[in-house]
Amino acid sequence: MVLSSNDREFLIREITKELDAKADGAGKNLIARCPRCGKEGKYGVYVGKETQRKKPFMSHCFSCGCSTYTLEALLDFIGRPDLMVAPTADIDARLDTNLLFPLEEGEEIDDALGVVELPDFYRRCFAHPYLKSRGFTFDDYEYFPVGTTRGLNFRYDDYVVFPIIDEGDVVGYVSRHTWNKDEIDRHNSRVRCKGGYRILRFRNSTENDFVKLLYNYDAVIEGVTDTVIITEGIFDVIALTRKLEIYDNEHVTAVATFGKKISRTQIYKLQCKGVKTVILGYDGDAVEAIKKTAGELNAYFRVFIADIPDAGKDWEDLGIEEIYGIFSYRLRTPAEYRLLKVQELK
Repeated sequence: MVLSSNDREFLIREITKELDAKADGAGKNLIARCPRCGKEGKYGVYVGKETQRKKPFMSHCFSCGCSTYTLEALLDFIGRPDLMVAPTADIDARLDTNLLFPLEEGEEIDDALGVVELPDFYRRCFAHPYLKSRGFTFDDYEYFPVGTTRGLNFRYDDYVVFPIIDEGDVVGYVSRHTWNKDEIDRHNSRVRCKGGYRILRFRNSTENDFVKLLYNYDAVIEGVTDTVIITEGIFDVIALTRKLEIYDNEHVTAVATFGKKISRTQIYKLQCKGVKTVILGYDGDAVEAIKKTAGELNAYFRVFIADIPDAGKDWEDLGIEEIYGIFSYRLRTPAEYRLLKVQELK
């Protein structure tokens, strides 16, 4: 039977009173007069953590040899069966992954990933004019690997390349051209008429489907990270980490889903790490996508939505005070968010 921490503390307190017991030096045993033989200081009740040899509430008398091995037997032995608590589920226990999703017979979540080679001549960098223009600091370079091909790979000229790392392996990459969208569109319009090389805003890996990937996934520490902020893209993750100063925060981290949606595999990956709370941090103009994704997440996590008041801004655009204001006063439950958006439309 699994006991909650409150039930455990209650039982220890009541058994201590009933037996007029005292804790030993390590606090793992209650020492008292044996209820059967009456020998003082020879009867012990184990109240420490479970081990291979010992379970909580086992008891033994070193005088008469009387022992009990379950909580129920102990309470009967000391004449307090009324203290027996009802069985409860362990809310901190890891879920059986077969129960995470209503899968059809024989169906499995496909989270298998292959190792991906970065573009030829890739080398990590710690300074870049384009990244500097987007607010990068030394800590950003330190925590979020990024590099270029240094002009030695024509396909990736003028791109910055972000590796996507999962369990220490590079499983993909996102390459972002250093021109802004308007510059790229103007260039592509010209070459469409005259002929020439069109520029892609993003040139990403293709080996692993991005629905299986989460950027900054390795920052989610199994059994430790409680809260994850879910964003759309890499620059959102980096901006939030910088502005909230959560580089070394093991309990809260940010990840990106590479767009305004989340897959069953991405949900499964967060569940496997033991994440309990998610904060959906998609751009303010993505109202319908936020509603849909929040609904999907709500079956598996405690969900809040970071309601960005200015639909034209993302996490890079927002100042530190604005971001703290959102996390202090504008975290909505899915139901609150839907209701507020209905009222705004009116």
